[in-house]
Amino acid sequence: MAINSHFRPQKGEQDVIEDLTIEAIKIHGHDFVYLPRTLVKEDEIFGEDVLSQFSKGIEIEMYVESVDGFEGEGDFISKFGLEIRDSINLVVSRKRFSQEITPIVPAILYPREGDLIYFPLTGGVFEIKFTEHENPFYQLNKFYTYKLSCELFQYSQEDIDTGWTDVDKLESDRQDLMVELTMTGGVTGTFVVGEYIFDSATYSTSTNTAEIIKWTSSTKVMQIAGQSGAIGLTGVTGQDSSAYGVVGSTADPSTTTIIPPDVFSDGRDFQIEADDIFDFTDQDPFSEGNY
Repeated sequence: MAINSHFRPQKGEQDVIEDLTIEAIKIHGHDFVYLPRTLVKEDEIFGEDVLSQFSKGIEIEMYVESVDGFEGEGDFISKFGLEIRDSINLVVSRKRFSQEITPIVPAILYPREGDLIYFPLTGGVFEIKFTEHENPFYQLNKFYTYKLSCELFQYSQEDIDTGWTDVDKLESDRQDLMVELTMTGGVTGTFVVGEYIFDSATYSTSTNTAEIIKWTSSTKVMQIAGQSGAIGLTGVTGQDSSAYGVVGSTADPSTTTIIPPDVFSDGRDFQIEADDIFDFTDQDPFSEGNY
């Protein structure tokens, strides 16, 4: 038996529900900034992004569903140090999303997993992990909102230039200046990636220090970052390895390049301490050079 034709949902009723939903979000919600992700390079084997770019920031209101505070595992001390794993559930109007986001980025028809949400009130940047399209479920035979399950964003070499200062500093705070040094003459010992170099009698008294981020012994070329003072045309000594080398004339410290952070950048202290236990210069520790 068919449903009663006299009580079928009408478009006018759907529009009322949608307008009330938008008004409720505007009253009880907060302003957020939607940051669409642009995939620059993709790992086609694993289906993962190798390099992503965020170049736009679009403001839109959303409702914080988890009103009691951030969810997730929270803040805790792990073997990697302090970790913050906050999560948040947000609700955004479908109509408002199509009005604010889609006209600027036509390819985005709904909130996408992987895009970012900036919450100015807390200063946090969250990554969309899942977009629920069917919540609430068919009110008057129509959907009015998207529910976004988000987790605190963990920066991983993305190119961020959105125009929003608090968002862009995620990258700028992790960038460093790289200087390339070329050694002349003989080099005593072997420099270790991650150790600091200095150019005076002792490291503690030196005002010119830097950290080795790459050392190529065959060409005697060293790349350094985190420079304090000026590494001039003098000899430099490795703090941990005690290796020594004389800097050549091609190592002009004024020639610098902005480099993005790598995996080592967030764990420098771990690598420096681990140098006393592991030999990170060994390229083939298992076959002893047989393969």
